[in-house]
Amino acid sequence: MEKKTIDPMLIVDKAIDMSMKLTGTEFPVSIFPSRIQRIIREVHECHSYPTDYIAASILTAIAVGIGNTHLVQIKQGWHESPILYMALIGRPGANKSHPLSFAMKPFLDFDYQKNQEYEKAYAEYERQMSMSRKERAECGYEQFPLEPIRRRFLVSDVTPEGLSLIHA
Repeated sequence: MEKKTIDPMLIVDKAIDMSMKLTGTEFPVSIFPSRIQRIIREVHECHSYPTDYIAASILTAIAVGIGNTHLVQIKQGWHESPILYMALIGRPGANKSHPLSFAMKPFLDFDYQKNQEYEKAYAEYERQMSMSRKERAECGYEQFPLEPIRRRFLVSDVTPEGLSLIHA
């Protein structure tokens, strides 16, 4: 029996070759509202990010922002949320990561701000919990303060263990 191995570079080369054969099939930037088209165009001009990478990244960021707040009805009884699975494929150094970081920056900033608020709230929670119930009552605090909840958009540890901690 012959063993087959997968060569990642061969797969990337084939994907790039396929994309080169599809001439005239650039990412349809015209699907976006004019303001987003302008962002895509200007980011491409200023930072030299490939148009398809920045457009796909922005589309992904839009889907993250919408989340499950809106659904589309495909047909009677069939609703879908805007969940996207996106992979930016290109050779090493093809400027794949920067467009995604650019598009996700508002969420990273939001998560950072919420984490700062959580850290302060948790420190206050621990300070109150170090008091006796009588001391908390005398200071005008709740007898049983609620532990603060960390709010976030993005998760980087998607292992079952990491997600179980987040959902706890």
